[in-house]
Amino acid sequence: MQPLLASDPHRVGDYRLLARLGRGAMGGVYLGRSRGGRVVAVKVIRPDLAEDPEFRERFRREAIAASSVGGFWTAAVVHADPDAEQPWLATEYVPGPTLHQAVADHGPLPEATVRGLGAGLAEALIAIHRAALVHRDLKPANVLLGPDGPRVIDFGISRAMTGSALTATGMFMGTPGFFSPEQTLGTEVGPPSDVFSLGAVLVFAATGRGPFGEESTATLLYRVAHAEPDLSEVPDGLRPLLAACLAKDPAARPTPGQMLDEIGESSPHGNQWLPPAISDVIAQHATQLQQTASAQLPDTPPPQPVAAPRPATRTYTQAAPAAPAPAAPAPAPQPPVPVAAARAEVAPVRDKIVPAQPRQTSQQPQVRRDNPGPVFTTAGRFRALLSAAVCVAIMFGAYELFRNVLGPGDRFLIFQIGMLLLGLSAAWSVARAVLPGLLLKVNSDGLLISRMGLKREIPWSQVQRVGVVGSGKRASVAVWFTEGTAPRSAPWHRLRPHHGGHLVFPIGATGGWLSRRQEIRRIRTALQQYAPGRYDTRMM
Repeated sequence: MQPLLASDPHRVGDYRLLARLGRGAMGGVYLGRSRGGRVVAVKVIRPDLAEDPEFRERFRREAIAASSVGGFWTAAVVHADPDAEQPWLATEYVPGPTLHQAVADHGPLPEATVRGLGAGLAEALIAIHRAALVHRDLKPANVLLGPDGPRVIDFGISRAMTGSALTATGMFMGTPGFFSPEQTLGTEVGPPSDVFSLGAVLVFAATGRGPFGEESTATLLYRVAHAEPDLSEVPDGLRPLLAACLAKDPAARPTPGQMLDEIGESSPHGNQWLPPAISDVIAQHATQLQQTASAQLPDTPPPQPVAAPRPATRTYTQAAPAAPAPAAPAPAPQPPVPVAAARAEVAPVRDKIVPAQPRQTSQQPQVRRDNPGPVFTTAGRFRALLSAAVCVAIMFGAYELFRNVLGPGDRFLIFQIGMLLLGLSAAWSVARAVLPGLLLKVNSDGLLISRMGLKREIPWSQVQRVGVVGSGKRASVAVWFTEGTAPRSAPWHRLRPHHGGHLVFPIGATGGWLSRRQEIRRIRTALQQYAPGRYDTRMM
């Protein structure tokens, strides 16, 4: 959970938003609380999608259908409003990490846990398919690990994205590597597609990686459609079942019911169904949920006790000196109240009125490394080695020419300078070939740039505008930072000025002509998905 940003809504329908949970292709997800105290997860649709009447109608139909699922192991839909200015959907909140986070942090799951996970997800698919829905985007990030079993989220709603404006830009409605061949090839997508995705999810849970590797989008799409999955690290007891789920022919895959028959009832869910490390994380989630849900809201301050009327003090009644007392004797006066003491008494009300300090949304914005998102890297090692070899060859040829033809003389100094420059060029090329490339990861938190263990985080909260500029070898990711947040260049990562912004990643150094074009398309797709409000399409 992360604190709300100034740009985030604070109330949606009858739900008061308490924290940010994440961001996906359709919009932001928030932790909300109803007026009766029920805690839910609220997904608010992006403004550009809200302007599409066709998307609204499709979203309405799918939200109604999803509300009827109500089966085991699905996060139930509680409420939805497709007619709001920004349509939204409220579902049951599960206090636990996603499968992707759990495996990234703690490694592959034991075989018994994977069997229990498969049984729960198979029952979830039965409930989803019974409601005439197809999930279309079953992946580790859409599986929550609850204290009593898994939960599938975002079911049925992904169909509302099909045919929208997003598909026209080349964005796939799903996750490469967990796609079915039908989705990849654009053929009929039905319940067997979800079974294929479930098989890929269980391979990830058992091995820590997908069945088709972690390559570029184009490579993954090709492997899903034409290559066999890598099941070498899958436990022997699960390999036949998962191989059947990942069959290319939809008719050859088992149904969710047949999967339950194969798994059996040997792995019932309960408090101990997960490894202790992940159970501890769930306990921490539950504690954080309780603290966040019970925290006093900033716009509803606690009631203040009504104090008794304060008697007037000399601070206000003695604004001017009193008239001289008559000379006649008078009773001994009471000791006067010191003015300084009186002022100190009323200071909290009268003198301490200062402008309110801005609320800190977070101590340090972070871009989480384990958040799902595509990774890009610079290349060119072969070209650098080739350049070094050419420089060395020129140096050797020049040396032989000078020794055998020209001989020593006045031109020896010029020869030495030339050899020095060629040597420096060769050394620089060798260093480029040896040093690791620059890595760029794009996810829902922002941009993460790293090299040799060093990293630079650029959260979306610090980005005003982002896009791809230039073409060919000069193509780069450019970022325009919000005022006062632009980071400084570092020896391992240079920030080059560009029309008021900064170039943060050289796409032109990611490979040859074909690889470069593919990486430009991938980066544009990633920015459109993860930074929809900041991605500037005018730079395309």
